[in-house]
Amino acid sequence: MTDVKLIDVSLRDGNQSVWGATGVTDRTIREVMPLLDVCGYEAIELLTSTIIAVAVRYHKQDPFARLDMARRLAPSAKLGFLTTGRRFISFGQTPKAVLQLAYDLLRRHGVTRMWVVDPMSDMASTRENAHMAKRAGFDEVVAGICFTLSPVHTDAFYAQKIAELDDCADIDSIYLKDPSGLLTPERLRCLVPKLRANLRRLKIDEIHTHCNTGLAPLTLLSAADLGMTRLHCALPPVANGSSHSNALQLVRNLQARGHSVSVDLAAMQAASDRLRREARLHNLPEAAPVEYDEDFYRHTLAGGVLTTTRRQLAEMGRPELAARITEEAVRVREDLGWPIVVTPFAQYIVAQAAMNLVTSERYSRLSDEVIDLLLGEFGPMPGVVNQDILDRAMESPRARQRQGVVREEPTLEEIRARFGVGLSDEDLLLRAVMPAEQVDTMVARRGRADGGLSALLDELSGQDKSWSVSLRTGNGALSLAGTTGDAA
Repeated sequence: MTDVKLIDVSLRDGNQSVWGATGVTDRTIREVMPLLDVCGYEAIELLTSTIIAVAVRYHKQDPFARLDMARRLAPSAKLGFLTTGRRFISFGQTPKAVLQLAYDLLRRHGVTRMWVVDPMSDMASTRENAHMAKRAGFDEVVAGICFTLSPVHTDAFYAQKIAELDDCADIDSIYLKDPSGLLTPERLRCLVPKLRANLRRLKIDEIHTHCNTGLAPLTLLSAADLGMTRLHCALPPVANGSSHSNALQLVRNLQARGHSVSVDLAAMQAASDRLRREARLHNLPEAAPVEYDEDFYRHTLAGGVLTTTRRQLAEMGRPELAARITEEAVRVREDLGWPIVVTPFAQYIVAQAAMNLVTSERYSRLSDEVIDLLLGEFGPMPGVVNQDILDRAMESPRARQRQGVVREEPTLEEIRARFGVGLSDEDLLLRAVMPAEQVDTMVARRGRADGGLSALLDELSGQDKSWSVSLRTGNGALSLAGTTGDAA
């Protein structure tokens, strides 16, 4: 039987999957991190560049101050960061100097574990980013094999890709990442032995799979049966749905099957209860198990993409296009050479499918993003691209403008000269990848407590309306009323 170690993804992937990445604030970290610290997790997946951007853009909070707080409140935990290795916050490629600065800062602020995964299975990019992470001082770099379904994504394909990582001294281990929840127990039992057969130095003993089809809890049990020792999971209310398996039930299932798990279930329950309390306070949803959907294995479009598409179509007055766009997206993916259907490629595929349906001819217009994709912005396509579409992309004004142009990446010194030599490294990074007004607002609010009466009055300032506030705690109560002019 396997001695299983759990990796918690509640505050990162659970937050992104269930709360659209916006549910976690400084307050959440302050409330939950001390509880997570004593659960006995192998690691806590805390950040992606998206989470950093959301802290600035939506909450006007300093992501590095938040990271410092997490480190202080959970001194025993291994904090982890996930990167795709080509972009940091923006959808386009990030200059390597900026990526290296980001990795340096993450390590400086207490992150010790990094997951590196290239969605297009460009292993050269994965190796390069592993080297950058080790240069920054990360203790552990875990390289990912990103799983999807298509005629080209066979067991042999993955076995060949994983072999390209085996001799990289900057990689400590490999994990199987299933961002759309497409793995089944049967496929896993077939795939893992073939992957292991192509490794001589590294081990693949970690798995990350979502609950989109409802099969993830069973797939994780099969992983433990195969000797995979590190399983990703989440706590309610951010478990299940399109998120990860419920960690509390997963422990019970593993133990019932005879595997050992060294965690504190009482501490995990306390952390889950505190997350539920935060969700109720901020009117955030709680995910529930999903019903099995066989069609998901055909279109592989995650629920969030489908929901957003339906909402946008309803706003346009064209809700009847939803089913046709899903069908067209399947064709577009094949035409483009079977890219994996994850962010940002899922959005590229769906947007192109919609354009194909509302124009007179399929591919009479190509989005800039699809052109960039075909130009190799994110590495080579895993399969053969439809030649007619490739020709159209290469003949586009966007492609012609880029032909023969050698894009020289800026140095860190050049970036600093552009934004200000007196900036801290943290502010320099944010200004290099985010709109100036968003960073300006965050900087202006730096040091203020999140929430509370002063924050509420700040939000009301400048609005021509009356206000009233009632606060109750224990047997005490406080009521205030006035106008924004009074508050000022």
